[in-house]
Amino acid sequence: MREPSKHMSVAVSAAGLWTSPEAVRPLDAPALTAPAGLREWAAAQGPDERRQLWGRLETQVLLGEQVLVHETRDGWARVTAPAQPSRKDPRGYPGWIPLAQLAAPAEPAPARVVVTEQVTDLLDAPGGRVLADDISFATVLPLRGRRDGHAEIGLPGGGTGWLSDKHTATYAPGGPLPTAEQLITAGRLFLGLMYLAGGAHGLTLDCSGLTHLIYRRFGHTLPRDADDQALVGEHVEVADLAPGDLPVFQNDETGDVYHVGICTGPQQQTLHVSQPDWACLDGTLTEIRRRHLVSGRRLRTT
Repeated sequence: MREPSKHMSVAVSAAGLWTSPEAVRPLDAPALTAPAGLREWAAAQGPDERRQLWGRLETQVLLGEQVLVHETRDGWARVTAPAQPSRKDPRGYPGWIPLAQLAAPAEPAPARVVVTEQVTDLLDAPGGRVLADDISFATVLPLRGRRDGHAEIGLPGGGTGWLSDKHTATYAPGGPLPTAEQLITAGRLFLGLMYLAGGAHGLTLDCSGLTHLIYRRFGHTLPRDADDQALVGEHVEVADLAPGDLPVFQNDETGDVYHVGICTGPQQQTLHVSQPDWACLDGTLTEIRRRHLVSGRRLRTT
């Protein structure tokens, strides 16, 4: 059913943005529910299952993130996600989300908080019962107040919940770019995490999902995909890459930009979520990665 476009927000820890409702597999069922069972979904997938997500899962949209709904069909919504810029659509990343994972946006507030841990729990009161687990790093939510070491936040659909002050910071959009130390420290939260195609959540990341979320945590919007990220910031030659720069990797046969990371040391040492290694690593690049490293982008303060 086609209808006027309207704003809604993700009401689960993260909703997958799928290429179509038909793209989901039976094993994706835990990721389609409300609340979403992302930990169960990720644990059930090895490399073969995660490789199958190419052409199925485009990205993930975090709790509270707004989407523009263009059409609904059979319990699904065709949306664009404005906070994830993409050349695929000027309105934001396009795809399909289960309607059950969407709700009316939370009431705006003068201040917002951003999650600074890999994942955290949403509680019904300070020190209370868990309303939702695995709220992701870089999730941004409106702040209603503070009490007993916790922030009360507004939720999509009109509810409220509480997040530990230890796991959040005040969200400051459009402020200074992060420093190299901030970028690297944030990236190292995810060392050892297994690569997941289309992942943009603290438990499920791909290469550009990592860099996109890190910049969001510090109040800046980075395009979602590696090829778009390779067009922002200041160009840096390979020989001039320094900690905090974003190394850009290009397939030498097709010419396509396909990978991005964060430089952490000399000789292009890189922190990245690597599909061939199926892990988030920080270290020396492989021979093929060195061959594909063509440039870098600088979006940081000194």
